[in-house]
Amino acid sequence: MKNSERKQKIREELVKRRACKRFNAKVKPRVFNEGDLIWRMRTEAIKDPTQEKLTPNWEGPFIIVENLQNGAYRLETLNEKTILRTWNANHLKFYFSNNFE
Repeated sequence: MKNSERKQKIREELVKRRACKRFNAKVKPRVFNEGDLIWRMRTEAIKDPTQEKLTPNWEGPFIIVENLQNGAYRLETLNEKTILRTWNANHLKFYFSNNFE
């Protein structure tokens, strides 16, 4: 019985490793540079409760001021007003302008 339990644990570990490898192969790390224009995800704390369903999920643009090298960034508005808290790369995405001049 101990031998079959050991084989089962080994099999479970192999399945977990395969799933982890498959997931990590699809993950694209987001790296922003200072001066990049980005969108910031609106969290539930920031959303206006009167505008329920149709509230935009992203706000901005913002400028990356500092890369803290751990996936966190300091932001500022286009008016050069610094945002106090840091934002993780998971809550940011690149801003692309629709102005084609």
